[in-house]
Amino acid sequence: MKYILDIKRDVDPDGDAYFWWLPFGFRFSDDLVHCRGYDTLAEIRKAAKTDVIPCDCQDCKSNIEELKAKEKAFFKEMLK
Repeated sequence: MKYILDIKRDVDPDGDAYFWWLPFGFRFSDDLVHCRGYDTLAEIRKAAKTDVIPCDCQDCKSNIEELKAKEKAFFKEMLK
């Protein structure tokens, strides 16, 4: 699984800085965190190529399972 940066979905501007929120299943490589602050979008784009790895923490696992269950229920309902 490879992370693909989506500025609109994952980055929130906050005045003169940006908060980058990784989706469930990813974290930053040097620490078990899913959000970081950056000064520029260029820094985020550079970090997206090198600093993001898959995450298997309990929070990610449980949220991914919950999302899969909801998706499965949705499609099951659509096929009725």
